[in-house]
Amino acid sequence: MTRTYQYSLRFTIDPYNWDDEREEKLIKFCREARIDNVVFFINPEELNQGHPTVNQIREHWLPTIEKVSKRLAKDQVTTSLNPWTTLMHSDRGHKVSPELGFGTMVDYLGHQAESIACPKDPKWVDYITAVYSEYAKLQPKELWLEDDFRHYNHTPIKLACFCDRHMKIYSEMLERKVSREEFVEKVLQPGEPTPERIVYLGVARSEMKQVAHAIQKAVEKVSPKTRLGLMSSFPEWHAVEGRDWDGLFDNLSGSHRRVSRPHLPAYNEVSPLQYSRVFERYTRVTTELVGNHSDVYPELESYMYSPFVKSKTFTKLQVESTQMVGATGILLNLFDMMGNGIDESYDYAELLAESKDLMDFGAQNRLDVNHLDGVKVLFSQDASFNIKTTEGTDPEELLPKEYSWLSLLGTLGIACKPEKWTIKSHFTGETLAISGQFLNNLDNGQIEELIKNNVVLLDGESVQILFERSNLRKLIGADTLEFKKARTDYQSYEQVDGMTIDGIKNPRITMLQHTGDYYKIGYDNSKPVEVLSNAYNEYAEKLGPVMTIVDGRTVILPMNTDPKYGWESQYYSIKEQLLKYILNKTTNLDYVIDMPGVKFVANSDEMVLSNFTIDDQKEIKVHLTAEKQATDWQLYFHEGTKLQSFSVKPEWIKNDILTIPYRLKGLETVILVTKA
Repeated sequence: MTRTYQYSLRFTIDPYNWDDEREEKLIKFCREARIDNVVFFINPEELNQGHPTVNQIREHWLPTIEKVSKRLAKDQVTTSLNPWTTLMHSDRGHKVSPELGFGTMVDYLGHQAESIACPKDPKWVDYITAVYSEYAKLQPKELWLEDDFRHYNHTPIKLACFCDRHMKIYSEMLERKVSREEFVEKVLQPGEPTPERIVYLGVARSEMKQVAHAIQKAVEKVSPKTRLGLMSSFPEWHAVEGRDWDGLFDNLSGSHRRVSRPHLPAYNEVSPLQYSRVFERYTRVTTELVGNHSDVYPELESYMYSPFVKSKTFTKLQVESTQMVGATGILLNLFDMMGNGIDESYDYAELLAESKDLMDFGAQNRLDVNHLDGVKVLFSQDASFNIKTTEGTDPEELLPKEYSWLSLLGTLGIACKPEKWTIKSHFTGETLAISGQFLNNLDNGQIEELIKNNVVLLDGESVQILFERSNLRKLIGADTLEFKKARTDYQSYEQVDGMTIDGIKNPRITMLQHTGDYYKIGYDNSKPVEVLSNAYNEYAEKLGPVMTIVDGRTVILPMNTDPKYGWESQYYSIKEQLLKYILNKTTNLDYVIDMPGVKFVANSDEMVLSNFTIDDQKEIKVHLTAEKQATDWQLYFHEGTKLQSFSVKPEWIKNDILTIPYRLKGLETVILVTKA
């Protein structure tokens, strides 16, 4: 059977506002847009009535959905279900009905929700398994858990749960009675992680796995063929609730493949270049966390709705660029969630039909994201267990900042991949990138092994950890470290001394605006150090080294991540050229050339290029490793609804650079695969 890229339309039927005309429009849209699967919302957004009872589901929602699903089946369109609530996204004036009677969340400040369920309340666990059993009676292809299946961001509360039931559990595990105020203070306490933090994260982790397992067993009993899928949001916030991705998905999936919906971070249209950065840290990281042995359906949502919110061309970019994460389909939330149905004036059917053959081709030649070439950007799902806080007042201090290199390198067109660190991780002869407090997840021996056996890119926080650990500063031949905050009348700009980039001699990059703080490193001459750039003040006085290569293999960018701006100062053509120069000196990998904003992923038999700008690129230029230069490639793209391709000729490769005479249009994605 030929594998297809599953177009899954998320769609709201209001049983009180459904008629033959709306049904015909849905059927017509599915045919014209080449929809494979319709995912029916239950109890969504404006139609949300709080936590529904089993009788409300049975009598109100499912009968109309069942009727329409039978009609869709005649067109070979499958049916899935998307109940919009598990714990509940947010309070909206609803309260838990006395009939259900389960308790609600309490956040770290003591605020109690009115309708957001406490995940440890056995009444809620019994309730959620009962309603999912009821949903399963429809025999859906996929049955989804919404991304309210989490401990944080349930408006109006933030991080939870600290209700009386949970406080009793925490006290028992600590073997002493502890108040919410005392416990929270210890969870966030500055410095080393506390037993209280470990207890909180461990409880949050285990209880969600237990609930997932209970739901899976309940659904399997009613509909063994139905697959349970999980929707998720921001990976760093999931770290703050201690999420064990493998354990959670294993418990939810049972005997089926994992089914995941990563977030596509643009509910409204944003700059494609801005989207490029967050696509890395949200979509690609989540895909890595779930693993290659899964079906991945990223979420394309436009909210509010219509082309006033998002242009059709940007929507097409979101669809087609999912090839970069080896997606097996996409969840399309294109129309409102209050029962208006299909709005034909949006012209989405034509848009989706045009991309479908390219997307099907990608599904048939699925990118193996577990074995991508390039820089491996290391991160850990356990980061929040090991982070050292500074102020101890806000849960956001527990957010890991381990994805900075990924957003930067990916946006600069350098082949890279997120790499989840596990107890089995071992790297030799690789190119790795490390930022934030990632090294706090490792012991000294593991850190030594990484730096001695690989080319490693480090940021300032990583260097600080080397200084905090006994004797580890010797790994980079350093003996002093001074911390210089940005905008405090010290550093003003970074200057690449002795080089010409973009025709500019000794070019400069800001260290003043939209940037992190500067870590001034003093090297002790025990290892060879190549200083490529230096920090200067506004009087052109040299202050100390910035970009360096230590011992020919350790690359240091001595800055941290600004809480608001991240590494925005680094998204600059001069830094792009400097980084590619450094990578050419230290390793050998693939990257695009003279194509600003074009993203690139590659492995031995497939490459995907996606233009995250509105500018056309007059040709494709890629620096290739020797292995790929010796490979015969075929380029695939689409013109209208037609899938097209042509052979890449060997003579197009000169000096390790492949130049393909193809005009890569703004917001376009193309695929190169090895010729059979």
